Amino acid sequence: GDFHTLPKRIPGLLRTWLRTPMWFVPCPEGALLMFDWSLSERGRLSEVLGGMLESFLSFDFRTANKLSFAQLLSSGNMRCEGPQTVIINERNKVALEELRRALDEGVERTALLYGGLHGEDLDKGLRGMGFERVSHRWVPAWRVMVPKSDNALQKLALLGSFYMMIDGFDWMTTISGAAEEVSTGRWNGALALFLAYLARHGLAYWQ
Repeated sequence: GDFHTLPKRIPGLLRTWLRTPMWFVPCPEGALLMFDWSLSERGRLSEVLGGMLESFLSFDFRTANKLSFAQLLSSGNMRCEGPQTVIINERNKVALEELRRALDEGVERTALLYGGLHGEDLDKGLRGMGFERVSHRWVPAWRVMVPKSDNALQKLALLGSFYMMIDGFDWMTTISGAAEEVSTGRWNGALALFLAYLARHGLAYWQ
């Protein structure tokens, strides 16, 4: 599908309806993560995914974090939502006002130093002032070695299968336990089992 247009076609209410039944299937956190990814405008596998998996499986979390952050920077997908967007936009306005003041004073050469989250809004502002991007140059700030990932996907598949097996056993135990509670008229017990199931997997999803 088209990851850039699909989210705009599906109303928010419909997304909620599609997500709700996923909480009652085996491994709901996995189903929800796949659903979120499929509707994401950034729904593309990272080129360094194998290296990240290998780092995680080797408990080298420092390298995994570096690779994740590097991919975030290089893909241009650093975005923010909510109140932070307002703060960034206001700071960008101040920066552009200072740039206009410098141009009015006759300054012919200047520079703006900004973080990755400011780039998209600043780019729009500069284009609105009549500027055009004529070139770009990458300057290495730091380097990180990508671990070999020959067996990373196989290891992930093995761990994923084991996790799914445990998750499936948890689901069957919950269903059988709730059915037993209902058969004896203990509806509160069945509800408690379902709430505990949702709490466990909700915690796994939001982690």
